[in-house]
Amino acid sequence: MTLTDQHITYENDCRQMFVGQIIRGIIYGELKYFADEEGNNINPEPFYQTKYPDIDTLDHSIYFKTDNKTLYVFWDNTFVCYGLLSKQLDLTEKTNDYEQKWDVSSDSRWQPLIGQKIVDFKILWAGTGTSIYPQTFEIKTQNGKSIFITASELKDNEDEYYSQMDNLLVTTNYELLQRLENIEQQQIEKHNSKKTLWTKLFGQ
Repeated sequence: MTLTDQHITYENDCRQMFVGQIIRGIIYGELKYFADEEGNNINPEPFYQTKYPDIDTLDHSIYFKTDNKTLYVFWDNTFVCYGLLSKQLDLTEKTNDYEQKWDVSSDSRWQPLIGQKIVDFKILWAGTGTSIYPQTFEIKTQNGKSIFITASELKDNEDEYYSQMDNLLVTTNYELLQRLENIEQQQIEKHNSKKTLWTKLFGQ
């Protein structure tokens, strides 16, 4: 996989945005599923939990509050539908009206990362056809822990994992993420095997 100047510039811009910042808070952004005509949320409740305690699913975004900025990560189609994009916002800047936000800073998983300095950032690139796109962000903190944000979806109550989706999965457990990626690869191989058999039988 060969990265172009556009890919390299994109990753460098993201790295400059993240590295050196201290995480002060983490907020999840989910779409408002039930809203009135004025956009007010009706009976808001979180939907981000999955069958795995170590991984959450977000249909839109995640925010990292720092000392003087907010780092905003969401799925996007800059390179292909869909990858990841990040923006740096002022603390008071309002991003949109269609999200419900959940402050998860006090959750046991995130507590060890609050107050930690971001020391490294990298993109795990993936390819589809002739396109290369940012599938996963890895954010490494001073205490040696990493946050993985990937443009992927995990089907409810099933071990069905799909990358390149308009959804985010967030975890600090890289082994779990690798296991889910392996499941997707098995799904693809199974599908291709059935397709090959169908072609042999029916010539289509």
